Amino acid sequence: MDLFPEDPQAHSSLLPPDHHLAQRMSQLEERLARLESANKNRSVNSAERGVSMEIDLSETVPRPEGMNFTLDDLLRTVIKNRASDLHIKPHAPPTVRLEGELVPIGDRPLTPEQCQYLVLSALPPFKRRPLAHLKEVDHAYVSFGVRFRMNAFLERGHFTAAMRMVNSDVPSFQDLGLPPVLAKLASLQDGLVLITGPAGSGKSTTLAAVIDWINHNRRTHVVTIEDPIEYHHQDRTAFITQREVGTDTTSFVEALRQALRQDPNVIMVGEMRDTETIMTAVTAAETGHLVLSTLHTPNTVQAIDRIVDSFEGHVQKQVRMLLASSLRGVVSQKLLNRQDGRGRVPAVEVLVNSPTIASHILDGQTQEIYQYLQRGASEGMQTFNQSLITLLDRGLVSYQDAAQVADRKTELRLAREQRIQRAPAAAPVSQPPSRPEAQAKPKPVGDNILDLL
Repeated sequence: MDLFPEDPQAHSSLLPPDHHLAQRMSQLEERLARLESANKNRSVNSAERGVSMEIDLSETVPRPEGMNFTLDDLLRTVIKNRASDLHIKPHAPPTVRLEGELVPIGDRPLTPEQCQYLVLSALPPFKRRPLAHLKEVDHAYVSFGVRFRMNAFLERGHFTAAMRMVNSDVPSFQDLGLPPVLAKLASLQDGLVLITGPAGSGKSTTLAAVIDWINHNRRTHVVTIEDPIEYHHQDRTAFITQREVGTDTTSFVEALRQALRQDPNVIMVGEMRDTETIMTAVTAAETGHLVLSTLHTPNTVQAIDRIVDSFEGHVQKQVRMLLASSLRGVVSQKLLNRQDGRGRVPAVEVLVNSPTIASHILDGQTQEIYQYLQRGASEGMQTFNQSLITLLDRGLVSYQDAAQVADRKTELRLAREQRIQRAPAAAPVSQPPSRPEAQAKPKPVGDNILDLL
């Protein structure tokens, strides 16, 4: 069976016989109305329970006396050292993440007053209000022309933040080392495609690469719903509409509801955080739209379980039916350090839905799906271990790092031993070159923050 037909109607074999677009649209509208009503009621109850704190809402936040650096100074250190993240919290030095490891900038801890200045100086007044009441907020901050995704929150009553650097240029599938099946999934006309992985595994970047491929290869309307917007997409072949929660819309659910009235072909939801968003996204995928989103799950099969388990027992059968008919593929990834010290490389697991896999989803037998990933190379599928073996064969990662992230460590060890045994005796397995001393990780050191800028 061709899982990626040119004719969008060819997917009808995965859909129930009574599938009618008008009927589904009507059902979706009713369901969204109920979800939105319930969401508003919860928001009101939460607002009644919440206690706002006093926050300076002026345009300019005064700098604490004796403080001789700003947030931009710290972010310049992040950019200079090509770090991925910056962490700010009281009673600890500013800390960056370099190649997966946390490294402090100097040894002088920040005071609560300094943290408050650093956090509030990055937030416009309209973003400080939700921080005052909800105790956390997402924001996109630009420093020296580089975008950072910021999450500001309270930690033991003090202002704290985590900021992640976002590349200005959207990388391609080839740049990221992703399998070609991503392009086939991006070319689909309808259904649900998920990008999953643990925090910091590059899900947002992969999702941006999918949107960029669509932007260059399809004449279509793409609506993105993000919190916050990380990559700005300029219209190429496609027509891109980007909306940010909190700035352009009140919630993911409301934005999804309105997106159906905005003539979209593709809808991208930055993250499916709750049951309302999950149900809305899955149902929208049944109404003739390609829906793209992310989940925090360690592999492809657990992504399916996570969606089903998010709902109460009496609803799970309906959710399995929706998933069986609307799911097109799941791509799960983990990042590993390269042996040559040149950044990180992804290990990728791919699930492509088929009638057999859809049947297992419908019956709740997701534990049977793994065997089809192992044997589905012709359809673009692969397991994490198969991806890790490929990275090991290419000498890109060490076996120790591969074993650390493997879901099935014994399977990985046996597969590696079999490949070593099959290697010709005259050509022993070569060890990858050791990392040159000059390519050691750049770790900021010193006792003064300004000495490191």
